[in-house]
Amino acid sequence: MIIETTRFGRFEYEESSIITFQNGIPGFKNLVKYILVAIEESPFNYLQSIEDGSVTFIVVSPFEFFGLYEFDLPEHIKFDLDIHAEQKVKVMSIVSIQGDLAKATINLSAPIIINEMNNYGVQYILADSTYSVRQPLFSKNENQDGGK
Repeated sequence: MIIETTRFGRFEYEESSIITFQNGIPGFKNLVKYILVAIEESPFNYLQSIEDGSVTFIVVSPFEFFGLYEFDLPEHIKFDLDIHAEQKVKVMSIVSIQGDLAKATINLSAPIIINEMNNYGVQYILADSTYSVRQPLFSKNENQDGGK
């Protein structure tokens, strides 16, 4: 399949790589179909909407930068995503870059959860989170937990 994107131009993808966010992503509720596009030699990916070629998010596994990051996934999210085995779950966080890469921030308060078995996804807003929406991505402490 082919999509015309702002970032990549014409981009070819496999139907099997489509991730479905049944309720969209907050702020983009009408867009439910995305693909992950790897950035070579980098832990970062693009989360590209296939319904609107101008909508792309930079995402990364929060564990790459925050070794102590953790949260419990509620049963209703596991049910919605049809999760039965934790090793089949991918956790990503949206990265915001406003000019200088050194000042990039990561949203640890609302991780993206993807069931890799069926490609269902959700951006889950952590209840009573001590994690920041705009946590500086680059820090002196590699094992920081990302809390406020």
